[in-house]
Amino acid sequence: MLVREKITLIFWFLLSSFFCIESYRLGLGSIYAPGPGFLTFWISIILFVFVVVLLLQGMKKPVGKVEPLFRGKNLRNIAYAIVFLFGYGLLFRRIGFFLCTVLFTGLCLKAIGKKKWPTVIGVTLLVSLVAHMLFVVWLKIQFPKGSWVAEWIRF
Repeated sequence: MLVREKITLIFWFLLSSFFCIESYRLGLGSIYAPGPGFLTFWISIILFVFVVVLLLQGMKKPVGKVEPLFRGKNLRNIAYAIVFLFGYGLLFRRIGFFLCTVLFTGLCLKAIGKKKWPTVIGVTLLVSLVAHMLFVVWLKIQFPKGSWVAEWIRF
């Protein structure tokens, strides 16, 4: 394992430890009534475990050939993904959770995944409906419906 990789893993080790301790101080609550630190505590525990596993694996085997990060990658797809993510954040309140998820998923499948229209439409509707059912119906998260969309679509 390269020294740079060890330094990076140690950074993530310390950061996940910090978030774990601070989340515990905020209060975890219970599974039925989670406290303010519940989610960040468990995410930091998962990150901590991944870092420890990577550190242990890195000690066992030597590093192979290292290539530059973006060599051989399609930079256009990376740019599309960044633009779509920022667009999702910018449009979220204006057009609402459901339509924003439809647009984001559809654009990703068509522009990045190069999928055909029947696949794009089917997967987009399925993903958006499942996300709506999971977050809005089951978890009862109150996402924005959109300022102008809420007048026409009642769900």
